[in-house]
Amino acid sequence: MAPLEVVPFSDEHLDDAAALLAARHARHRAAAPLLPEVTDPLAAVELEWRTEGASGVFAPGRGYLIAAPVTFRGITWMRAGMAGQAVEGDREAMRDLYATAAQRWVDEGHRQHAVFLPSHDAELVDAWFRLSFGASAAMAIRETGAAKEAFDGAVAIRHATPDDFSEAARLELAMAAAMEPAPSFSDVAPQTYEEVLAEWQEEEDWSQYELFVAERDGRVVGHILLYRRPPDLRVPENSIDLSQGSTEPKARGTGVGRALTEHVLAWAHEHGIPVMTTDWRMTNLWASRFWPKRGFRPVFLRLYRHIP
Repeated sequence: MAPLEVVPFSDEHLDDAAALLAARHARHRAAAPLLPEVTDPLAAVELEWRTEGASGVFAPGRGYLIAAPVTFRGITWMRAGMAGQAVEGDREAMRDLYATAAQRWVDEGHRQHAVFLPSHDAELVDAWFRLSFGASAAMAIRETGAAKEAFDGAVAIRHATPDDFSEAARLELAMAAAMEPAPSFSDVAPQTYEEVLAEWQEEEDWSQYELFVAERDGRVVGHILLYRRPPDLRVPENSIDLSQGSTEPKARGTGVGRALTEHVLAWAHEHGIPVMTTDWRMTNLWASRFWPKRGFRPVFLRLYRHIP
């Protein structure tokens, strides 16, 4: 491959980057038709570029890479979002783009890097793997609709009320606790029960959410939270996100999660919502096996690298 001309990204590159993104997303939609159309790729690139602390690189006619620092509970990643990169031709060019961009990121103290990639582009994923990135999370999508044969899991499922927030907080903490031991080894600082409960109680706009709980013998043993996520390159306008789901530890493997999932898929279909999205961490063994079996197909991968 001929040497690339790689320069720092600037405003003058926005239009060309938008064209590169539009071409990338057209290929992506051909592989995953449930993805939304992109009517304004320039706005998508600008959103990445205008994020505080963003920097990146551009190779004329070949590709671009933009990332910005994102902090969650005290941990900061330099993250290239879903519109943060595109490449044409030989995917090897992305390794040159990263080599130039990453030097600045590390010089500025950012040693934890992440990137979102279209999961169908095996050559691009391989290029990032050969930069010592590993699969961190999957963003997936599927059609809604009722199962051919309903599965009740010996639970009763209903819409939750504010009286159930204490149970939802308990189940959320159980899900977080499952990420602490091997193989996840999560380094996110754990929250207290009071902190999690306050988040549930202090949410002001519940019109964007639907919370379902599953009961067995009068006890809440699982829940699923649906969220009307704002549209982006992954999320169609008329869709809903399965943003959280948890079964209490002693009830795992007894059909609670399957019954809840079938229920919310049927509910969404009945309410005119044709598409559901979700995501999971790759090191969450339960989730990474459960959701694909429920028909969710990865469309984006989040890759991650931590430079010692």
